[in-house]
Amino acid sequence: MLMQSLERAKVINGRYLGSVGLMAIAYWLIGKVTTEYLMLSPIQTLVWPNAGVAQAIILLCGYRYWPAITLGSGFSLLGTEHISGMMVAFSSIGATLQACLATQLLNRIDFSPQLKRLKDVLGLMILGGVIATLINPTLTLMSAGLSGVIPWEDFRETWMMGWLANVIGVLVVAPVLLTWGSEFQRYYYRYHTPASPISSFLNALSQSLPLGTTRLRLIERSPSEFFWVRQLEVGVWLLLLFALNWFVFCSRTRAATIRFPLEYLPFPFFVWASLRFGQRGTTLAHLITAGFAVWGVARDSGPFMSRGTDTPQIFSVQAFILVMAITGLVLAATVTERQQAEISLRNSEASLANAQRIAKLGHWDLTIKSYELFWSDELYRILGTTPQRVKPSFPQFLDFVHPEDRSFVQNYLDQLLFQQKPYCIDYRLRLINGEERIVFEQAVITSSHITSTIQDITDRKKAEIALKASEERFSKAFSASPIGICIMTLVEEFFLDVNDSFLRQLGWNREEVLHQTPEQLKMWVNPQQHLKLKKQLQRQNQMSNVELKIRQKSGHIRDWLVSIELIDLGGISCLLMMANDITERQQAEELRTAKEAAESANHAKSLFLANMSHELRTPLNAILGYSELLIEDAEVSNQGELVGDLKNIYVSGQHLLTLISEILDFSKIEAGRMNFHLETFKVATLLWEVETTVTPAAIKNSNQFILDVAEDVDMMHTDLTKVRQCLLNLLSNACKFTENGQVTLKVWKEESDPANRTFNPPHDSESLSFQDESMNDIPDLSKASSTLIVFQVIDTGIGMTAKQLVTVFNPFTQADETTTRRYGGTGLGLTITQKLCQMMGGNLSAMSELGQGSTFTMKLPQTLYCLPGVSQDQVSNSDF
Repeated sequence: MLMQSLERAKVINGRYLGSVGLMAIAYWLIGKVTTEYLMLSPIQTLVWPNAGVAQAIILLCGYRYWPAITLGSGFSLLGTEHISGMMVAFSSIGATLQACLATQLLNRIDFSPQLKRLKDVLGLMILGGVIATLINPTLTLMSAGLSGVIPWEDFRETWMMGWLANVIGVLVVAPVLLTWGSEFQRYYYRYHTPASPISSFLNALSQSLPLGTTRLRLIERSPSEFFWVRQLEVGVWLLLLFALNWFVFCSRTRAATIRFPLEYLPFPFFVWASLRFGQRGTTLAHLITAGFAVWGVARDSGPFMSRGTDTPQIFSVQAFILVMAITGLVLAATVTERQQAEISLRNSEASLANAQRIAKLGHWDLTIKSYELFWSDELYRILGTTPQRVKPSFPQFLDFVHPEDRSFVQNYLDQLLFQQKPYCIDYRLRLINGEERIVFEQAVITSSHITSTIQDITDRKKAEIALKASEERFSKAFSASPIGICIMTLVEEFFLDVNDSFLRQLGWNREEVLHQTPEQLKMWVNPQQHLKLKKQLQRQNQMSNVELKIRQKSGHIRDWLVSIELIDLGGISCLLMMANDITERQQAEELRTAKEAAESANHAKSLFLANMSHELRTPLNAILGYSELLIEDAEVSNQGELVGDLKNIYVSGQHLLTLISEILDFSKIEAGRMNFHLETFKVATLLWEVETTVTPAAIKNSNQFILDVAEDVDMMHTDLTKVRQCLLNLLSNACKFTENGQVTLKVWKEESDPANRTFNPPHDSESLSFQDESMNDIPDLSKASSTLIVFQVIDTGIGMTAKQLVTVFNPFTQADETTTRRYGGTGLGLTITQKLCQMMGGNLSAMSELGQGSTFTMKLPQTLYCLPGVSQDQVSNSDF
């Protein structure tokens, strides 16, 4: 780090020394040219340009470059004839002190080297050109007198000539260097890149060379066509200026032929430069003209040569150059200030117009003395017209006022014009296109003018109306919301407002809650939880769905679901809290959880029974088998007294097996363990088997069994065993609940639209097991055949009431206790039958009337298709 600092210091010092050396060389060259060509005597000269160079160096670069002036001045005078070492030393010191003093004085008046202000020009003339220039000629000539170079009697005249030479250098040379140098510095600092200083220098030089006015400065952003036109104008101006100066100051032909003075003929070019090219052009013109004037004197020609003696009129030349410089600088500064004032005025007017356009604020202005009325452009835009269509006048303005507001506005205008009363009013305008706008007008009166501003507030009015409507909607929503809402302060937690739902959940009255705190109402059951939530709210500004326990007025503890958000009301930090009493919901959730647990236990029970089907049936089958053998042995052994008892054992076992089978079937259905075996069979064969099985039960209760089958009923593809089981359940119930009546089984085909059929199996198809003799696939119930086989069982038995019919398919349900005691059964037969029908893609419905019998209709698809992609491992092999 230290090494880097040292290297950076070396680079900076090197650049400084290089800059001082270059400045000293430039100063030495200019001094040599002056002493060689512009000196009239060893100590007399028309101009001293080094004074202007020194002044420009200190003003542009700073005080630390004073060695360049001292060294350049000293070396330029060394070796000059009749110049002593004392004069060299005093002249070098005087030049340096003169430049530093002038800079010190000018900095006190906030001097700008661009000379665009009249203050800067006058400061340079008085402080730099009159006061500071007293130093160098005084020190130099005093040293010359002491050295004997000049006699003391010629001191005053020589000092005056030297002082004027220094003044000319400051007022002619310094302005050129200051104006052009400051422009170069501006571009140099803009484009400066430390990696490429030479490129930065050349770029800034190229940008600062073109001439332009203060109104239209020719920089890189100007259009190329305008740039070249302006440079053509600069070229013509320079050409004419050079030609005229040559003719006036250097032409010997002119001196021989023209006797009247022409030295002030270049002044129109100074005016041209002041108006078109600013201070830079003006100072350049001064330098060129002064150069030609001095050159003319040096070559013994021009208007400043004495007619009789052909000697130069030195004071006349110096006076001319000073008058020219002072006049041109003041004129250019005045023009520049005027142009800048015009630019500032135009910018202000443009800013005002933009501000009025953005704010939709127009104005009219009435001059009281001349009664001249002015309308702004924005006022025309508000009115939707143009100055070409409508001339400013009050009748014309009133034509734009809404007819309903016209007399109102007319009254205020009359008071303003005739009684000098200002006003502020709102009214409506009706534009040419029929659009209505709302405006706000404010009129003020001064001694000479009446001014009124008109602002389009249509959008603001609409926003106010919308805000008012929104506030009304919020107020209504706040009051009518079923959710409890309250607003409280953040720090003190005072209740500012509450709605009825909030009060209803708390049990307090509004007067008891407002301006109270939750602590005063003893709302918080757990104060620590409240403090924790308050800290969290300060970090997050809002909280959602937080469960709290709240104490009501009655002392009951309730569960609330609370959302809180930090809001600002008129600069006061407040809390918006929305609360919902979820006590009942939590209780319902607890009940639902208990219900799910019970259902899970019931499902586990059903799964257990389904898995235990083999273990339960095997002992019963053994008992039934052994009872049949014992009956046969008793009959063979002629032990008739034992046959009756053995038959009772067999009948009871059959009854118990039926009950267990029904319970196990129902458990299998609930557990999703029911198996299906799909096959194709003849319906007639099925019906013959069913008729054979049911006929004894019908004869037992003296019932007549009737079978009515349509001729087109032929084949089915489904689970034969399940269909047989369903029919036997329905016919067994019909025979059991019918005495001395008829039991009819009707079978026919029916077509239905598959798109309108709804299959609602009691379990997910993935939890069921299906088997097929050819394909071990699960049936696709959604693709079941649209042809249905309808099995309808009609009996003339006891029937059911409408209330009993509603619960006829519920498990473990029968008509009433009397029916259960008389007919027995588990109440599962119809439940199992309906669920089996649904699993096979069909349905079971019932119609009944008490004392008239019942009708059960079972509809099954003729063909049940299969779902592909189910492997044998997915098929359940449990017994049935």
